[in-house]
Amino acid sequence: MQLQRQFSGQLIAIDTNTAIASGGEGRIYPIAQDSSLVAKIYHRPTDEDGDKLTVMFSMPPDAPIAEPGHSSIAWPLDLLHTVGGREKIVGFVMPRVKKALPVHTFYTPKTRREQKPLFNYLYLHRTARNLASAVNALHIRGYVIGDVNESNILVTDTALVTLVDTDSFQVRDPYTGYVYRCPVGKPEFTPPELQGQTFRDIDRAPEHDLFGLAVLIFQLLMEGTHPFAGVYLGSDEPPSLEARIRSGHFPTGTKRIPYRPMPAAPPFEMLHPRLRQMFIRCFEEGHGNPAARPDAKTWVNAIREAEDALVTCSKNTQHKYGNHLSRCPWCDRAKMLKGRDPFPSRQAVSNGLHLQPAKTKRKKPLPQPPVREPAVRRPQPATGLPRQIGQYQVPLLPMPMSSRSRTPAPRAPVGKFERILQDTAWGGVWGSLCLA
Repeated sequence: MQLQRQFSGQLIAIDTNTAIASGGEGRIYPIAQDSSLVAKIYHRPTDEDGDKLTVMFSMPPDAPIAEPGHSSIAWPLDLLHTVGGREKIVGFVMPRVKKALPVHTFYTPKTRREQKPLFNYLYLHRTARNLASAVNALHIRGYVIGDVNESNILVTDTALVTLVDTDSFQVRDPYTGYVYRCPVGKPEFTPPELQGQTFRDIDRAPEHDLFGLAVLIFQLLMEGTHPFAGVYLGSDEPPSLEARIRSGHFPTGTKRIPYRPMPAAPPFEMLHPRLRQMFIRCFEEGHGNPAARPDAKTWVNAIREAEDALVTCSKNTQHKYGNHLSRCPWCDRAKMLKGRDPFPSRQAVSNGLHLQPAKTKRKKPLPQPPVREPAVRRPQPATGLPRQIGQYQVPLLPMPMSSRSRTPAPRAPVGKFERILQDTAWGGVWGSLCLA
């Protein structure tokens, strides 16, 4: 496919078999003539797409430059149109972002430990500050992101941030006043006043972005915990995250709500005092008054203050925490997580110890019940008469006792014939008992 740059006139050959990424709106291709650039080509380009891109090209934001060659906002650098016949804008050229991953890779403890284990708490503060700085540059120029989410923010190993998918931003034409709206958004980053709304019908404002920005900053500094995640204390079905946002139920805030913070989340008190105040302003005061949410520039200054207040743990130099704390919270958290250190030491990483499974306590074996010896059956006496006739002793039968004397009455002598009869009778009784 051969296309032409709208303003430089350069012809560009696009190999459609080498797409870098693909989405619902279009595909991204490398540009052979310049490896620092990529081209986004729409699946179904419209005239409105071309008009919006033209406004964006003519009014770029003053994006902060943290490092030469780095772009904090992947803004359109030129438009691409077809060659021959009726020229139609089908895409645009933008900076290529290298060696960067989505921001959730860094604030999610599991993926950070597996992919970027040396990205410590200082870098997370720096990431949050660079993110707020890029958002501030857009708002100054009159742009609104609209679809603030964790997938459209890329981060490098050195905490440099790049906002991508910029052609989905809300753009206002300064000459005609026409607003090119952002038609999409993720509920978990959408402010309460827009929950359940159809975005195609709404002109968004900077304060709507500021809610999503605060959510991302909270996740960066609180180990990926969403600010409205919590343990429901009611007896019925727990409300959805969207319903909690709509109700303004911020578990670590100051109001009484039917939630408590997540048990595995870091304590809210770990954050710098100024940051805690700003989160309460955003999620509690801003619930009924969106204008009360701190703007992006205020976040930049507050995060810089918190970053300057970080100190290093004496046991692990990768542990950074605020100087308002009396002890290292990451050491305590590593114990709570059974050896899974959120920010493992360099030595642990070099030895691969950070990837080992959490330590589990060995359960003490339950005491075995005592083994009882089986009862030994006594051998039954043989049946029959083991003794000779006449050898069985005559049983003693109760005799009537006189009140005057206990001496038994004299008995008549037993003859030989009578003794044989007695032995025969009692032998039969004995044999019956043995057979029973």
